Amino acid sequence: MAETRRIPLRFLGRAIGFLIVLVLSFKVLARGLSPTESGFILAVLDGANLIFHEVGHVIFLFFGEFLHYLGGSLTQIAIPAALAGYFWIHEQRASSAVTLFWMGENLTNVAIYVADAQKMELPLIGGDHDWNYLLDQFGLVHRAESVGGFVFFLGMLSILFSLLLLAADMIRNWKPAAAE
Repeated sequence: MAETRRIPLRFLGRAIGFLIVLVLSFKVLARGLSPTESGFILAVLDGANLIFHEVGHVIFLFFGEFLHYLGGSLTQIAIPAALAGYFWIHEQRASSAVTLFWMGENLTNVAIYVADAQKMELPLIGGDHDWNYLLDQFGLVHRAESVGGFVFFLGMLSILFSLLLLAADMIRNWKPAAAE
């Protein structure tokens, strides 16, 4: 009698997670630097990102004007980066990869904001455009789209690396069990 094997649940869960992050990655990367809607899940994620962004302004309020403006985007990226590091240190590779994806998605989100610094067409919650102020400090407002493109590239690298980590973790968990 031939022995049959079952797909391990650990692998199956990781495969489903990988597919979800893969689909979200395509949506984020297809969005590029345009502030278009990318579906319900990314809208919820972007809402959470906005909360962290605004909290960052409050946290950095006491560190001078420049850091106050930078604090929103910085916090928005630092929170998932810190979580990715935490999960990596605690050898939770899939969780680290997913939060690295989140960081990359945040970078692409910030890239849209950076690229808008010259045109200032995005609807804002507060008064001033953070990246118009920040790039103006360095005389780079006229380069807003280029700087935004670079930030988007960093986000894209983070997302692609997160997919590699997820795929490696999924493969590492492929050990078919014998069916009973």
